[in-house]
Amino acid sequence: MPSRPYTSEGDLVLLIDFARTVTGARWPGTTYWHIGDLVWLLFAGTDFDAKRNIRLSMDREAVVGVAWFEPPDYAQFDVRPGTTLDIMNDMLAWAEQRCSELKGLEGDDVTLTATALESHADRIALLERNDYARTDRYGVRMRRSLRAPIAAPPLPEGMRLRHATDADIDERVDVHRDAWSVWGPSRVTAEAYRRLRKAPRYEQELDVVLETADGTFASYCIGWQDQANGVGYFEPVGTRPHFAGQGLARLVVFETLHRLRERGMHTAVMQTASINPRALALYQSCGFEVIEREYWYEKRLS
Repeated sequence: MPSRPYTSEGDLVLLIDFARTVTGARWPGTTYWHIGDLVWLLFAGTDFDAKRNIRLSMDREAVVGVAWFEPPDYAQFDVRPGTTLDIMNDMLAWAEQRCSELKGLEGDDVTLTATALESHADRIALLERNDYARTDRYGVRMRRSLRAPIAAPPLPEGMRLRHATDADIDERVDVHRDAWSVWGPSRVTAEAYRRLRKAPRYEQELDVVLETADGTFASYCIGWQDQANGVGYFEPVGTRPHFAGQGLARLVVFETLHRLRERGMHTAVMQTASINPRALALYQSCGFEVIEREYWYEKRLS
């Protein structure tokens, strides 16, 4: 099946359609990308080279498969249900070449990571045939109904919930960078965030922040809606370390759940990593239930 590199932001429309179609085809099962994943990954930073690191498998004008390489050593890929899995072999070969190009130049051990949902036996078998071995690391996929009650705790005195506006760019970027500093330097910049705000499917009213009396953003999250499937998604969620442990992230999550329900969504989905137990506990306290694990598989490249 023919494939080509991602060429321009016009291809994002095709990627969004791909994510929407695959989500619907697998429902009520889970999938690898939702609309919010794709938009966030493309626009959250200024250093990701989409033209070199995304490859699209095409059937006429429709995307039937996507391979996404996240430098220096992580690959994600998916195909529309019903599409031959053989194209995944080509996707893996391409990702392995990209990984070798980058890590080989640095003289490091060359190991590539890919993932598979535990219910996707065909994908697991394909990875194992290509000498990928499962690791102990995994992500969890979570879901909650928006038809169930959404009972948020009361706001602390002096704080308010609202959405971020164009006037808040510096503070909004700062709360994200501060929240994620515990995992390492963030690639989100004011320039990247401005681009995100103009991106397809971004909605300002779903970019929720919790503001203190002095104007500091203590916590935030971005919600995304898949109108065709009635599914809302969160990417990302964060709280400044100084405010951690006070239940503030629950407030922005509950507020966004309300806003998604007001827009007609019937279900919200979420994901986090096994190495982030605090996030797992947070989302479970907001009514989310774990529905599946997504395991990491690794291959040492020669």
